[in-house]
Amino acid sequence: MVPVENTRERLLAAAQRLFAQGGEEATSLRAITREAGANVASVNYHFGSRDELLRLVLEGYLEPINARRLAMFDAAVAEYGDHVPVGVLLTAFLRPDLDALADLRAHNPQIARFIGRAYTQPSASVAGFMHEQFAPVAERLIPLLRQTLPQVPEHEVRIRLGFVVSIITGLFATATPAPDGRPPMESPDIYVQLARLIAFLEPGLAAPPPPGESDDHRHLH
Repeated sequence: MVPVENTRERLLAAAQRLFAQGGEEATSLRAITREAGANVASVNYHFGSRDELLRLVLEGYLEPINARRLAMFDAAVAEYGDHVPVGVLLTAFLRPDLDALADLRAHNPQIARFIGRAYTQPSASVAGFMHEQFAPVAERLIPLLRQTLPQVPEHEVRIRLGFVVSIITGLFATATPAPDGRPPMESPDIYVQLARLIAFLEPGLAAPPPPGESDDHRHLH
């Protein structure tokens, strides 16, 4: 008899492969069970549904990224206090994504594109889930940005952070295989890309509110 743990792991591995190759909509529950050598009842037993299995696959990649972001925010506050420079906050926000993306480009770019599509073209199955995964990061980062950028209303900070997220998720959604296979943490490309992104994004986050904005808007959202 195949151990229960192996059935669960086989289902997770099969779901990851098929979601990455064919996309969420094109991957049926029966395709996953066929790939895993299991039956539909085993999915219901271990995960509850195909959608729960999908969310668990995504969670396995997103949770470590977001946990590292939160840890880097804490370290930045410990070093700088209440007013963390925007560039430092952007580094804490972007670096975990860039490292994860570099690793996936080297080993499984299809998964990177799958994650990117889940953000940029979310189905009903994952839209709320993706927001839920990102919420603790936003709840931590937005007050830090507001403390450093008191001239920018909160709802404007949220809009601008949305632009930042769009850029990063676009990089995931369009990921290509790494050209040389170097271990990602040893590649200078991450540092160059990070510096380029910060040089582009920092002035935009810190820019004065657009015409027509007022302090009153800060309390409306």
